[in-house]
Amino acid sequence: MEKVRNYEVSNFESDRFANLTCVIPARNEQGHIKKLIDKIETIEQINEIIIVEGGSTDDTFNVVNRIAKKKPDKIKLLKQLGTGKFNAVIYGVRVAKNEHIIIWDADGTVSVKDTKKLIQKFNSNHNFVMGNRLLGKIETGAMQRANYVGNWFFAILWNPIIGGKPVDVLCGTKIFQKSIVKNIPNWLVRMDPYGDFSLIAATRAKGHQVDSMLVDYARRYYGQSNIKRWSGGLRLLLVTTIIYLWLGRIRLWVRLRPLK
Repeated sequence: MEKVRNYEVSNFESDRFANLTCVIPARNEQGHIKKLIDKIETIEQINEIIIVEGGSTDDTFNVVNRIAKKKPDKIKLLKQLGTGKFNAVIYGVRVAKNEHIIIWDADGTVSVKDTKKLIQKFNSNHNFVMGNRLLGKIETGAMQRANYVGNWFFAILWNPIIGGKPVDVLCGTKIFQKSIVKNIPNWLVRMDPYGDFSLIAATRAKGHQVDSMLVDYARRYYGQSNIKRWSGGLRLLLVTTIIYLWLGRIRLWVRLRPLK
């Protein structure tokens, strides 16, 4: 397996332009979801935006519905059938018309400027690429100390799987090929609350490279985080343990299977 590469934020040549579907899981984001969609629409390469709303107690669904009705060819609104962020992501990916997907967190904490650079990197080789907030500039109040420590903990814990230097495996901004989702077992989809680990694991299980680029991290200006810090962290630890066992079985099978 090739190892992860961590790239500094710089300019890359877009030699393989790919249309992208942007999937946005949204819950209680009525106050700024319109501004976020407006920003995303400035990126020419994103020709489809899918917002998957679920569990909101505010008017997020109706706000997005009004926007989607004005641009039905580009913006789609889905009502989440299950629960959890990853469930919403999977739903959006399955409906997407493009073969290349970008996940964009609804809190808008990663800038359009940095996201464009991630897209440029993806264009260069179509490898899985994700943001790395841990080495970028973190705005005061954007990431609580417990989250910061936890993110570094999982970065180190996942290093043997993705290789290279420890990177921010929990950054929500990720770009990948749609086919990766088909490689994720249903039991893992149900177990993983956010999907970051499942997407990376499925990519590495196929022997594909994971790339990372520095991004700055801004604080949320509307609403509150939907992440459950402590219970979510324990769940992620469990998911990581299960994934290590799963990947271990895959590697053992590859080594022992008979040659054709």
